[in-house]
Amino acid sequence: MNSNPSQAAAAAHVEPTLPDRVAALELFAQQLVFVLDAQGKLNADALMRWMTLARERMQATGSAPPPQVNALARLQQLLEA
Repeated sequence: MNSNPSQAAAAAHVEPTLPDRVAALELFAQQLVFVLDAQGKLNADALMRWMTLARERMQATGSAPPPQVNALARLQQLLEA
């Protein structure tokens, strides 16, 4: 099936869904951890320790809603994999 240039341009400008945006942020975080670790700026283990501490403080102080803290925990699991 052939598409004309205006159809291709319209498809390129489709607004991403929330799941697309979440997946993009997860991919970005994975790449960021890789780059920081590879450059010796912050190793992955230190970042995971910091994320754990940050989540614990969020839970203890209630500074972030529990669903967001849970989402952060899920992101951390993805980054550790």
